[in-house]
Amino acid sequence: MQPSFASLLALAALSFNLLALSGTVVDSLRCFTASVSRPLALYDGHGADTRYPLAARVHHTRRETSSRASAWFAGGHLATLAAICVGGMMPKRRRATSVTAEATPQVVAVEFPECLSEIVEQKALDAASRYSQVSLNMPSEFADAPVGASFIGPSKPLLQQSSDEAPVVILHGFDSSALEFRRLVPEMEERDVAVHYLDVLGWGFADISGVRDFSPEAKRAHIYAFWKQHLGGRPMVLGGASLGGGIAIDFAVAHPEAVERLVLINPQAYIDGAPKVGPLGPLGIQLLSSWPLRWFATQLAYFDKEKYGTDDSVRIGRLHVRTKSWESASLNYLNSGGYTLSPLVPQVRVPTLLLWGEEDTILDSDEQVPRFKEDIQGPVQFELIPNCGHVPHLEKPTQTADVLTKWLRSEK
Repeated sequence: MQPSFASLLALAALSFNLLALSGTVVDSLRCFTASVSRPLALYDGHGADTRYPLAARVHHTRRETSSRASAWFAGGHLATLAAICVGGMMPKRRRATSVTAEATPQVVAVEFPECLSEIVEQKALDAASRYSQVSLNMPSEFADAPVGASFIGPSKPLLQQSSDEAPVVILHGFDSSALEFRRLVPEMEERDVAVHYLDVLGWGFADISGVRDFSPEAKRAHIYAFWKQHLGGRPMVLGGASLGGGIAIDFAVAHPEAVERLVLINPQAYIDGAPKVGPLGPLGIQLLSSWPLRWFATQLAYFDKEKYGTDDSVRIGRLHVRTKSWESASLNYLNSGGYTLSPLVPQVRVPTLLLWGEEDTILDSDEQVPRFKEDIQGPVQFELIPNCGHVPHLEKPTQTADVLTKWLRSEK
């Protein structure tokens, strides 16, 4: 009998079955997809074919040359480990402690791994050149020092123009970065909609050297600090793609004062828990981050695989794993027990935009959408994007931007 991917994760804590690197990887991944009801987030993108000179303000860190680095996760192309395992422990929920900075955090540039120069998609490089970072104060139970929050923000003119509007914050999926919104960024700006695309704590490109906890509670506290200290504590529109949608639900339920509306893009919320990988976790991280697994996951994410499932998409998706804290942050998150989201969906009471790629083979809209519509207690507007897989913001950014912009303006 072919092992499911969930069982491979369990074995990772013991023997890390090398099946994933053998010729049976395709059958195994198909097996796990079927066995856990089409799990979530296989992330990030596609690459164009022309090179683009890097913007001068994009800094590079020293290239990591260890063989281990080349085997790390390919940046969100693999389904979130939290979502693909049935069961797991429900972490104790804690409301993030309010910690107010003495002044508005200073915005600084972000340092990227040197392998950014290997990426060819112009929109990815444009998005990287616009990355910023602020330093936030988090409760001492999560961090020993100020913590970075990296994000792609709106242009200064658009930010000033939108100063009287509710901030819009959108979160990426599991083990990814805001670069997965690289094609949505220019579309939303063309429509004069200011959006902050925020890296979730432990993923992305922020300085997280002072953080000791990357659990769901810590991630929630990080979003709270960004909202309170950088956005000024104004009620916001919070959104997310795949597990990012689940994280947005988690935050909205914990902090209803902070969220006035939700945007959920092919969200994951009904597969709970994450495996505790134990002391052999680093070996499992290397195994599960192999290029064959990531490449296949990229194929699953898209409807038009020939156009979008490129090698450059894998390079873009795995860029953040070259940061020095990525491995320890990922292991810490997995060993925290991950997210338990299904009990939270019925506690959502704000207007919600539910947007889905019609051809998503990871989270089937026919299975997922009726449950969201029934469980969410606030008004729900559902929009289906045709000829699109799990990542509408990457595969159909124009249509996604049209739907999102119309909804945001109709709710004013």
